[in-house]
Amino acid sequence: MVVQQPSASCRCIPPPWLWIGRGNPKALARDLRDGHNLFVTSLLNGNDVIRNLRVRMEQVAEGEGKNLDKDVHFGSQCCGYASDNQAEIGRCLDNVRFQRRISESLKCRAQSDDGHMVRETPSNTEPAMEQPRANLPVGSVKLVIGKLLEEISILKPKQIALQTQLRDFDQKTMPRQIELWGDRIIPAVRKELAQKQAA
Repeated sequence: MVVQQPSASCRCIPPPWLWIGRGNPKALARDLRDGHNLFVTSLLNGNDVIRNLRVRMEQVAEGEGKNLDKDVHFGSQCCGYASDNQAEIGRCLDNVRFQRRISESLKCRAQSDDGHMVRETPSNTEPAMEQPRANLPVGSVKLVIGKLLEEISILKPKQIALQTQLRDFDQKTMPRQIELWGDRIIPAVRKELAQKQAA
């Protein structure tokens, strides 16, 4: 006996937004042609790199006959942490350094002695701790708001993907951090952006 099953297809309506992280201009151009949403990052490199990133994205968009601000959905990805506790800030920056080391190890295919686990090792290009401290939205609430507003004014992203929990921050710290961002930082940034848009 042969039983025919009705064909089934799974569709999500509306289709989910997919965001693609890219740095290569040719890949960016292809993604713009295909109408993908993009995430970009300046890593730990500060506002000069953000300015250059904005210019590069404008050039890629123009090359595809698009206006970066009107036709392209792109977001910014960064790490951030707000606290007046300098020990927490130091721990956050150490976690940022750890993440970068793991990323570099994966990129260079560095492995541990057993061939499976990635080794956390400093690279020749590892920045001093002062660089992420100066460039990332990390510090007091006021400082974080100021840095975010500065980055937004330069890059003009449609969205920001913010990572606050790096490495091994404990589960007591992170709910406080999320609450701080939700209650104070995000509303302050939105208010300032709305005032600038209205002016």
